[in-house]
Amino acid sequence: MKSFLRVCYILTVLGLLLPVGQTESETIKFTYSGENPPATHSELAIVRWQKAMQKESNGELDMAVFSGGVLGGADVALPQLSANEIQVHCAGPVVVHHLAREYQCMESEFVYADEAHGFRTWTGPLGKELSRKLESQFNVTIIGVASRGARHYTSNVPLRTPADFKGLKVRVTNPLRIEILKSFGALPAPLSFPELYGALQTGVFDAEENPISTIWGSKFYEVQKYISLTGHVQSYWVISANKKFLDSLSPQHRKIFMDTLNESLVWQNSTVQADIEKQLKMMEDKGMIVIKPDIAAFQKAAEPIVRKYASEKCRPGLLDEIAKYK
Repeated sequence: MKSFLRVCYILTVLGLLLPVGQTESETIKFTYSGENPPATHSELAIVRWQKAMQKESNGELDMAVFSGGVLGGADVALPQLSANEIQVHCAGPVVVHHLAREYQCMESEFVYADEAHGFRTWTGPLGKELSRKLESQFNVTIIGVASRGARHYTSNVPLRTPADFKGLKVRVTNPLRIEILKSFGALPAPLSFPELYGALQTGVFDAEENPISTIWGSKFYEVQKYISLTGHVQSYWVISANKKFLDSLSPQHRKIFMDTLNESLVWQNSTVQADIEKQLKMMEDKGMIVIKPDIAAFQKAAEPIVRKYASEKCRPGLLDEIAKYK
């Protein structure tokens, strides 16, 4: 009996035996990387998620949040996500431009009738198909899609028709948009989002395009005079996770992880819609001039280029599949 008690004492001292009634808990530390400034809706929602997740898990799920592209743009973050060097990432639909390019027309000009159409596409069977593709090839899975609003052009000259782009240096994010803008006579080129404000400020670029919430949150109204409400792309925030990390969570932790994320996305979706008009008005108050362009002219110019590009570069039947969710 004395020998048994002695062994128990030694194991307790060594931390190998827990006192009666005590269960071992583990703090799971992991990393989030986002490209947008802390004031944008996506990052506010992520912080909301972080706090709720930590509270609901009693501190056992501890996510370090790095916003504003401090860990790098998508070209850096997505390989890190695939390698499990970071565990969660949020940006626009960069996964289809960097990892699964055959799906890139899910973020292209005028393919959605409205935001709800695009949301049904991203969260429905096609979005799930994309996520399975990312899982099998890159160990990345889509865990959430959130409202972002339509993309519009900002510039230092008014943009009312495609012809107004002639000679302008425009920052864009994907090869299809490069083709479309070249047809307008523009000089498009890619650039990492964290570098964009400085490039607009110094005149390296004359124009860019983003949703209103991003334009406001990034303070592009400080370095651009006009916003042209082209609404040429319905865009969404895509939240991705490393599949190996996600599978490593216990059922209880995974439930907390997903439930608190979904609650934050519901908050974000409602907040984005409520804030768009308010943010546009605030930018006007700061001197930005709102242009209402000839949207039909933009649609007419973009459609044949999108269809040709999709037939050559994208998954067969992708545009027809998207049209099913109208």
